[in-house]
Amino acid sequence: MRASLESASGERMPCAPGAVTLIVGVNWLGDSIMTMPAIQAWRRAHPAARLVMLVKPKLKALWTLHPAVDEVWALPSGGRALTAMVRAARAKEFETAFVLPHSFRSALVPFLARVPRRIGPPGHGRDWMLTDVVPPRQGAERVHQCFEYAGFLGVEVGNEAPRLRLTPELTARAKALLGESTLLGASGTNWQSPDRQSPDRQSPGRQLPGWIAVMPGAAYGPAKRWPAERFATAGRLLKDRLKCNIVAIGSAEERALCAIVARDAGPGSLNLAGGTTLPELAAVLAQCRLALTNDSGGMHLATAMGIPVTAVFGITDPARTGPLGSAARVMQESAHRSRDIRRDSPEARASLLRITPEQVAEAAMELMNR
Repeated sequence: MRASLESASGERMPCAPGAVTLIVGVNWLGDSIMTMPAIQAWRRAHPAARLVMLVKPKLKALWTLHPAVDEVWALPSGGRALTAMVRAARAKEFETAFVLPHSFRSALVPFLARVPRRIGPPGHGRDWMLTDVVPPRQGAERVHQCFEYAGFLGVEVGNEAPRLRLTPELTARAKALLGESTLLGASGTNWQSPDRQSPDRQSPGRQLPGWIAVMPGAAYGPAKRWPAERFATAGRLLKDRLKCNIVAIGSAEERALCAIVARDAGPGSLNLAGGTTLPELAAVLAQCRLALTNDSGGMHLATAMGIPVTAVFGITDPARTGPLGSAARVMQESAHRSRDIRRDSPEARASLLRITPEQVAEAAMELMNR
C-alpha cells in the first residue's frame, strides 16, 4: 500500500520508509543551486525516503556532490535512450515525481513511467501530464526564486544557503591545481598535467597565503558581464589588502576573459578557466577566502561552497535571483530591475559601468570584516 503524501488538512506527510522519489532538476547551473535549499528542506522532512535526481548530463557531476541526493540519473536525449530511461523508472517504482522545469520534455519520463504522483508548475502545454499542477507562490516576502521551488516540493525554507559536499580526493585535486603555480618558471610556461591540458598561467612571482576567486564570465552574455579589466583592478586592490593571490575561474569559453584578469591582477595570478571539471571548480572555490563574480552560475556555486561572495549586477533583480545565504553582497547601480533582459541590453551594460572597482573592493572588505 502506497503512503499518502498529504494529511486530511492538506499538509504534506513524510514519505514511508523505503519510498522512492524522483526530482527532475532544472537546466542551468545557477538555477540548479537555487533549488538546493528546497531539496535540503525536503530531505529533512523525509529522512527515510530515497531521492533520485534526473538532470541534464552536464549537471550530473554537480548533483553527485549534494548530500540530500541518493542517486543521479542523466536525462536522455531521446530514442532508445529515452525508452531505456522510462523502463528504468518503472522498475524503480517511484511514488512521486517533482518536475521542476516548465518544459514539456521534462515531464515526459515521469509521465511515460506512470509515476502515480507527478507534481510541478504549469507550462508549455504539459499540464495534462501532471497529476498536481502547482502555481508559483506569491507574496512580497517570497519573491526569490528559491521559494517557488519550495512551494513545488511542499516545504518551507528561510534564508538557507545551498550546500555541497566535497570528497577528500576533490579537495586534494583543488590544492594541487592551486599549487601547480610553483612548477612554473619565470617565463610563465604552461605546465602539462598528465590527464589534461593545463590552463594558461601568468608567471607566479611571489606566492602569497590564500586565494581570491575572480569569475568574470556569465553565460547569459554582455548584459551580465562587468568588464574583466575592472575585475582585475578590484582583485589587485584586494590582493594588496588581504595578501592573497588571485585565481581567475570560468569555463573554456571564458578563458580569454580570465586571461585578462590573470594578466592585469599581477604576479602570482592563475587562470584556471577551462582547466577544471565542475566538481573541481567547486573544490577550488572552497579553498578561496572570497569570490568576486557577475550575476552568474559561478556566483551561486561560490555560495554553495560557503565562501563570502561579492556579486556585480546590472538590471537583473537580485531579490529574485541573487545569491542565497548571509555571506553575500550585491553591487548594483540601477533603479530599474527586470527579469527579462536582452543579452546585449545597452541599459544593463551602462548600469554595470557605473560600478567602480574601488566600490567592489570596499564592499568585499566590509563583507570579510563582518
